[in-house]
Amino acid sequence: MVSTPSAPDPKETASAQTATNVNTAIANAALGNVNQVTPDGSLTYNKTGSTTMTDQEGNTYQLPTYTATQTLSDANQKIYDTNQVTKQNLADIGQSESAKIGTLLGTNIDLSADNVNKYSNTNWQPGFDRQWNNQQTQLEQKLANQGVTPGSQAYVNAMSDFNTQRQQQEDTFLNDMYNTSMGAITQERNQPLNEISALMSGSQISQPNYVSTNSTQLPTVDYSSLVNQKYQSDLNSANATNSGLFGLGSALLGGWAMSDRRLKRFIEKVGQLASGISLYRYSLLGGPREVGVMADEVAQIMPDAVRIGPDGYARVNYAMVMEAA
Repeated sequence: MVSTPSAPDPKETASAQTATNVNTAIANAALGNVNQVTPDGSLTYNKTGSTTMTDQEGNTYQLPTYTATQTLSDANQKIYDTNQVTKQNLADIGQSESAKIGTLLGTNIDLSADNVNKYSNTNWQPGFDRQWNNQQTQLEQKLANQGVTPGSQAYVNAMSDFNTQRQQQEDTFLNDMYNTSMGAITQERNQPLNEISALMSGSQISQPNYVSTNSTQLPTVDYSSLVNQKYQSDLNSANATNSGLFGLGSALLGGWAMSDRRLKRFIEKVGQLASGISLYRYSLLGGPREVGVMADEVAQIMPDAVRIGPDGYARVNYAMVMEAA
């Protein structure tokens, strides 16, 4: 019988999860706060204090707080100050110009499929398929050269990984194309507003163009879920193994069951009996998944529980195996 695992302590798991989240958040903040200096201005981050956090178990953490400061260049600052005065005067500008701004602001951005497609490459599919079909042909030839035959588990796994990569690449391509279209539509929408604003104010400031930094973002590990998933998986595996084995032993009490390794597919070790005999999950003769033993291994420990049938395949007396377990 396979022993069932002990349930994880919820308080210990919660405390570990909280500590992991806090440490990851602090590290990401430090990695992401990158100071930048451009001809049009600068952006700086400064640690200006900390906040104390107490979790449900009474553990305290010091969370750093940052202040982001954006400073314009001297030339841009003068333009900004002038524009502030100009904005005050806009309230007195006549109906003609202010009406134009109101009309533009009252017009919704056209996000229809037809408008988005104007900025998209709608003929991407043939080239994409041709590239990946060529890669699939190369992969199939490579597998054949390695002696991996179609229908084998290695072949199925390789093709499954390939198809997953292809789908991910297609999703990424479509998402990038959509984002590019959205950026073009937004730019087209804002262009008239910028032109009218330039005519009214006389000049526009040059916004600092901050670059995307190469800082690394550490992912938050869902420690709590991992612990509980591991426990549930181990528990389900133990229960399924015990249930499947005892059910098979009861059904074949006093009889012999086909258990030759040569007739089994998709073999996966799931546990071990007290007698030292390993337990496996497999499909016998293309049938449903079962739990049982391998005749060749049983023969080494309990030779009396194994015999060869007229067809040349080994059989196991599960009643004897279960009694020994």
